[in-house]
Amino acid sequence: MGGSLSQKPCPEDEEVRLPVELQASQYKQRVTRLVEEAQKSPPSESLDVTLRRCIAFCYSVTTEWAPFVRVTVFADNSAEHQLNVPVHSTLLTCLGEPGFETEEVPCKAVPGTDVQFGHVRPSLFWTRRVACRVPLRSLAHIYLKWFADLEDTDERKQLLVNILLQMHEACYNCVGRHKEVFEYCIYDLMQAEEPVPICRGGTHSAQAVCQHAAAFLDRHKRNALHAAFLSPLKFLFQRRYEVFENLDSHGASFWVAILRSFNSDLDMPFENIEELDMGWIWGAVDFLPHMQSSPACTALHRFSQPENLGLDWRMLTKDLPKPQALPGRFRGLPARPGPDGFKEALRRVQQPHHRDVFRSYVRRFVNFFDQEVLLRCWALSAVSSVRWDAELGPALAELDGKPPQELRLELCSTDGAANLSAASRLLRAASVPWASV
Repeated sequence: MGGSLSQKPCPEDEEVRLPVELQASQYKQRVTRLVEEAQKSPPSESLDVTLRRCIAFCYSVTTEWAPFVRVTVFADNSAEHQLNVPVHSTLLTCLGEPGFETEEVPCKAVPGTDVQFGHVRPSLFWTRRVACRVPLRSLAHIYLKWFADLEDTDERKQLLVNILLQMHEACYNCVGRHKEVFEYCIYDLMQAEEPVPICRGGTHSAQAVCQHAAAFLDRHKRNALHAAFLSPLKFLFQRRYEVFENLDSHGASFWVAILRSFNSDLDMPFENIEELDMGWIWGAVDFLPHMQSSPACTALHRFSQPENLGLDWRMLTKDLPKPQALPGRFRGLPARPGPDGFKEALRRVQQPHHRDVFRSYVRRFVNFFDQEVLLRCWALSAVSSVRWDAELGPALAELDGKPPQELRLELCSTDGAANLSAASRLLRAASVPWASV
């Protein structure tokens, strides 16, 4: 959620504009429904009570003892570890829950984070309002309660352990980390929610296939963002901790904003934090000119191959020496961090010179949405899905008339043309919007 700084499109940008069928996001739709739920039917219990229940499950204590649980929070950098810090009061204070805004929760001071003054404070991320009046913490309350309400024997409830751990760890970081953790929590919620039931009849089967295809599209967008921008930056800055650690959060924030400046209606499965982002400048690096000679050009070539989508950058570059020289930031963009600098940077991106420079970057992302690439990636996603036997295979069989195993063999065909034809036929049978692009 959050404000968008989209700009008026230029005619020259048509070559890097995604079709409208590819612009929707299942993630964004789920967040929108959470906002509606927070407005119309908020949880019947307080966030304090829900958190006690979550802590009780995750740390095997009673709800009465939950406020007294203290843990060590480990950071990537050992100098930022937080020792013997409370869970309950930290989260309620950071989330900005009324009655806890002035709670004194001391911790180790970490420069450049929300706890730089040695105490936990309400986060601008969780206290900002979406849909005019709903604080974002209300959405966290809903998904925390959803997991807390599951039976303890339900294996999906184990996701709550990682959710609570990450939300707590983020309290000692910054708005970019809160953004990243919130996204992970929504992904976990969507994964845990019951799939569309399969019944006899094409409507339900088509719905199940469309649901899988929408989840695939979001995952494809995340993979494309990494391949186009974040993986090259991680390779180049792997020895620079202060840059490297900010790429998944602030780097993603910057590049998603750039994509939306070329595709104003594009929904990405990420939060928009332009109005809060203090660290966007970490991702504003002009890396393409720097990656024209070995070993960086080899790394860039590997990141650009569709068959490598979703693979970790370390796996793709483990045989390459670490780069020595580093690229600089984009010339002509403001050098100051913070939301005002971000807003000015996006304004300047509309200028012809900057537009030409960034168009070549956006093209890297758009290339991953070629129809053949989408169909091949979807086919691989379908046949490797843990839901093939119980849900996806029967749904496709209902629509196509062939047994699930025969369809699986078609999608796994080593004949590229046959593989694409099968994927296209099955997706069209379910009326998946982007299958006809």
